Amino acid sequence: MPNKPSSQPTIRPGGTNQTLTVLIAVLVILVSGFWIWRTQFAGTANNEALHQAVGRVLAEQTAQVVGPTGKIVIVSMASGHSPELKVQVKTFEKELKGLGHVTIRDWVVLDPGDNPKYRPGSGLSAKRFLKIARKHPGVDAFVSFIGAPQMTDAELAELNPAPKLIAETHSPEKLTNLFARKILVAAVVPRFQFPAPGPKKPQTGQQWFDRYYQVLESNSTIPKPDDNP
Repeated sequence: MPNKPSSQPTIRPGGTNQTLTVLIAVLVILVSGFWIWRTQFAGTANNEALHQAVGRVLAEQTAQVVGPTGKIVIVSMASGHSPELKVQVKTFEKELKGLGHVTIRDWVVLDPGDNPKYRPGSGLSAKRFLKIARKHPGVDAFVSFIGAPQMTDAELAELNPAPKLIAETHSPEKLTNLFARKILVAAVVPRFQFPAPGPKKPQTGQQWFDRYYQVLESNSTIPKPDDNP
């Protein structure tokens, strides 16, 4: 009597196990990324001392670049949905006044609308920066609180003469060409070199800054995309 066909489904060797392994690996990556974000940057939006320090450091970098009587244009955005940006800009302006007689030639305040890409350290496009640079010839530097643009060689060639840019940016690994052309001369970026200097429980604004941010200049080592923790 012939054997009846089995009613159990046929399991292809390795198929289910391989899928499960991939899913677990993806889950581990997501959990790890969330843990790094939570331990390093979560909860900093309302840290007034930290964002005062960001504004102060940007002012110090600006004064070093343009000198005590330079002329600058500030690029920011409407801060209604970003209280930390309001703190940064207010502190920047206050600190800059104490560092000489730098003239703020213009404030360019962009309206982000509902676009989530606009936030402190992110949102300034190459097209927008080119338009701002053309409109303000003769200034010594542009100071951007909403990032630095990722630009192609063709777009960079349109910047003639090349302006100087100081920026708060969240993607330093994408800005190698700006540093190489000496357009981006100083950037405040999220800390990527660990361990961070200073105490684990910061008390001062500078200690908070050193824990979460660092300054890059044209001669700094720029992180590669896989260098970030």
